[in-house]
Amino acid sequence: MEVSVVIITKNEAENISCCIKGAQRVSKDIIVVDSGSTDDTIKLARENGARVLAIDWTSFGDARNAGAAIANNDWILALDADERITEELVISINNLEQNNAAAIYGFRRQAYLIDKKIRFGDWGRDKVFRIYHRKATAWNLFPVHEALITHGVRKKLIKGNLEHLVSKSIDKNKEKLMRYAKLCANKYCLLGRKASVVNIIFSPAFCFFNGYFFRLGFLDGKEGFNIAKVNAYYTWLKYYYLYRLTK
Repeated sequence: MEVSVVIITKNEAENISCCIKGAQRVSKDIIVVDSGSTDDTIKLARENGARVLAIDWTSFGDARNAGAAIANNDWILALDADERITEELVISINNLEQNNAAAIYGFRRQAYLIDKKIRFGDWGRDKVFRIYHRKATAWNLFPVHEALITHGVRKKLIKGNLEHLVSKSIDKNKEKLMRYAKLCANKYCLLGRKASVVNIIFSPAFCFFNGYFFRLGFLDGKEGFNIAKVNAYYTWLKYYYLYRLTK
C-alpha cells in the first residue's frame, strides 16, 4: 500500500523525531501538521525529512483533514507525536492491499505510563482506526475524541500494536486531561447533552470502580491506581464544566 503519514503536533520536540523515523518505515511521505509550536518541533520535523503544514488550531479533525488534503497518496495513516509503530504493525501496513477504498483499518494501541506497560484497566483495552482512504471518509469535527466518519465504510482490524507513550509523569497526563475535559464538555454541549448533580457525583465513582476493579486495573500496581484516579477526576471535571456551560 502506498500510504502517507499525517502527524499532528504542538510543542512535541521531545517526541517528533522518533515518531517520524518510525513512520518512515511505512511511508516516504510524512506530513507534520503543526498548530503553533514554540519549541523545536518544526525544525526537527524538517530535519528528519517531513513536510510541515502550519495551521491555526480549530479541532483535531480539522488538523488531520488538512494534512490528508496535501498528502501525495490517497491512503492515510494518522498518528500523534507520542505514538510509535511496532515491527508487526509495519509488516501489516506494508502488506495491505489498496484496492478497497471502502475500508478503514485499525489496530490495538499499547499504552505506556512512565515506561511501564499498561495491560489492564481503561488503557489496556484500547484500539484505534487510523488507516483510511481520503476519498472515502474523513475525520469529524468534534472538539475532542475525533473519529473517522464510518458511513459507507467497513472497519477491519490488522495485526500489530501502536505504542502510545502517554506521559513521562502522571502529573503531566493530568494537565492534558484537564484540557481535554473542557473540550469534551464543549462537545457534549454542542450535541445537546446536559449534566446533572447525579452525573457529577456518581459518574466519577463509577469510572474509578469500572477501571480499577471491573477491568482489573489494580493488576497494573500503583500505575493502575493512578490511572483510575486521574480518569475519575477527568470524568468529574468534564461534567462539572458541562454543568456550568448549560447553566
